[in-house]
Amino acid sequence: MSTNDEHREKPDKRLTPIDLYKLTPKTNCRECGFASCFAFSTQVITGQASIEVCPHLEGKQFQEFMSLLADQPEEGIGLKREGFEKALQFLRQEILKWDFRSIADSLGAKHFEADGKPALELIYFGREVVLTAGEIRGCDSAEALDSYEKILLYNYVIGGAVEPAGVWIGMESLPNSVSKIQSLKAHCQEPLAKKSAGEIHRLPSAIAGIGKEVSLPGAKADFAAEFQVLPKLAVRILWWDEDEREGFQAETKFLFDSKVLGVLDLESLLFTCEQITDRILERLPS
Repeated sequence: MSTNDEHREKPDKRLTPIDLYKLTPKTNCRECGFASCFAFSTQVITGQASIEVCPHLEGKQFQEFMSLLADQPEEGIGLKREGFEKALQFLRQEILKWDFRSIADSLGAKHFEADGKPALELIYFGREVVLTAGEIRGCDSAEALDSYEKILLYNYVIGGAVEPAGVWIGMESLPNSVSKIQSLKAHCQEPLAKKSAGEIHRLPSAIAGIGKEVSLPGAKADFAAEFQVLPKLAVRILWWDEDEREGFQAETKFLFDSKVLGVLDLESLLFTCEQITDRILERLPS
């Protein structure tokens, strides 16, 4: 970074995803496990990912950035709302480069004009949402989308969405996923297994409206469901009930399309799994 950068002139200025994005190769190579260089930059600045997962960052500018970044946690910077808001500001500018009409079909979205401006309408967790360069909002009176959900949706549009391969895999089969596997287990798989133990018969009603039961002959699971989160993103969950006589505890496993990283980055994927988990847990008896 040059010495006349704004954050160098003002030491109290906080680093933003844009600062890190400028240092990346901007090739969206996905070697870091994220769908785009900006998705990676956003997660690092907000404390959700390690900067070390990018193999292309090096040199004097990178070392200066690392030094500045190391100071931020001591100042309470990371998961603060302002970090998300700065990311949203950048994404709103970045999205202006996209021709909504030409990308709508590939995203599984509808293009239309909203107040004379290009807009996309797509389905997110069964809800119709409208996305413009200025804002993302639901088409109903349900709870408003939070900043992280908006970042996820902008990244879905900017990163593009590849066609699913139809091959289902666990997170352990995705590159650079070791740390995320532990989070998935702790925040999603274990809570779901614990609360549904002995209550598998309640799952059809618990997923109603947010997912559907599916038949997976080779899985031999007691219950399986699929959740269509975005037009090109579906997540499956398998349940195995406890068997006290055999000494088996209840288990769950999340499955993803083998091309899922062409749709969302790992951190956004984990966030999506947590959203599914929260919705199911709310519907299961205490």
